[in-house]
Amino acid sequence: MTMDIEHRKLIDRYLDEGEAEFDRILAEGESKRRRKVIRWTALAGTACAAAVALLLWLVPARKAAENPLTPIQIAEGIQQMMLLDIGDVDSIVATPKDSYAILTARLKDGSTCSYILKCNDAEGTATLLAYSDNN
Repeated sequence: MTMDIEHRKLIDRYLDEGEAEFDRILAEGESKRRRKVIRWTALAGTACAAAVALLLWLVPARKAAENPLTPIQIAEGIQQMMLLDIGDVDSIVATPKDSYAILTARLKDGSTCSYILKCNDAEGTATLLAYSDNN
């Protein structure tokens, strides 16, 4: 019986050592995994920051339109254009850009007349300017 007790104590001691070794291996693996996650997260964050910095450096900042034309101002520009003696107008096309619009009148004889409708920032009014596109 004393032999069984001694064997049992020896087995318990080996099991305790094995359990401690198993716990140490698991803790070491968890620590490596945690460091790997932190390393990859830091690398991804650095790459994102570099990409944003590169985009901001490569893409020039665009100036916002000071005072964009309203549809009412475009309609007034078309009305001003109709008051000009340019001939029999078949149709008028308005192509708005930032703070100006290109108004193109197609006449019944097939010719076209173009004007630039520019918004005056200080006054809030629109001015009609003759335009010639040689293309």
